[in-house]
Amino acid sequence: MRLKLSGQVLTRVVGFCGIAILTLTTSVVPANAKQITSPRIEQAATTKADDFYNQGVNKYNQGDLEGAIAAFSAAIGLDPNDAIAYVNRGYTRYDLGDKQGAVEDFTAAIRLNPRDPVAYVNRGYSRYDLGNSQSAIQDYNRAINLDPNYALAYYNRGLARNDLGDKKGALEDYSTAIRLNPNDALAYVGRGNVRDEQGDHKGAIEDYNQALRLNPNEAFAYYNRGVTRYNQADYFGAIEDFEKAADLFLRQGNTTQYQQVLELLTKIEQQTGETLVSI
Repeated sequence: MRLKLSGQVLTRVVGFCGIAILTLTTSVVPANAKQITSPRIEQAATTKADDFYNQGVNKYNQGDLEGAIAAFSAAIGLDPNDAIAYVNRGYTRYDLGDKQGAVEDFTAAIRLNPRDPVAYVNRGYSRYDLGNSQSAIQDYNRAINLDPNYALAYYNRGLARNDLGDKKGALEDYSTAIRLNPNDALAYVGRGNVRDEQGDHKGAIEDYNQALRLNPNEAFAYYNRGVTRYNQADYFGAIEDFEKAADLFLRQGNTTQYQQVLELLTKIEQQTGETLVSI
């Protein structure tokens, strides 16, 4: 039988948007944007191709991504009709920065199994990250047609729609993702961002609050709530949120985001004349 990858969903975090001296902008945080899968194997005996596939899973889980690609490639060489091996090799290629190679592998998987919604979501994710939001939306549409309850597909389509300026569509998709998976904190962060951009600051803060109830360690929920509070002239509330976000980023090893929040706090101190608590 085949092994499963230990982490079936990869969380992706987008860095901060540009921050002006007097105006703050929210940062959309896509969650669970790419998924890896393992099939159920009906056969009792393990084939040589399955052996290589399992080696690929083990090497991936051990952090040996190059070794994982070699093993998945060997499995594909022995069984070129193995759609799942293509999906997982594409996943691994993406992690190594080969986004176009990932698209090619997901396309091969779709050609072999055109009814796999995960392959469409993965290809859509990769296309989105290559800057092709419209093609990504088309892939998410296909995934949703195959599985109308696929919360991840709605979430990702909301992200792409928001980037293309379709705020109404993005809000609908985030809301559907939340209805299907009400425990996804980052889905609330995404919807909160759209609400804030539409001027619904109260609704945005409610979403950020719910995200923090679900995950008190979600740094981007603090950051984005701080943005909304700042733009509503709640400077002390904003400072409190930014300090909490900075602390979480530091503890989570996100040094780039941590430094950016510190720079932002310095700008706020200069604007408000308040001395901030050192972090």
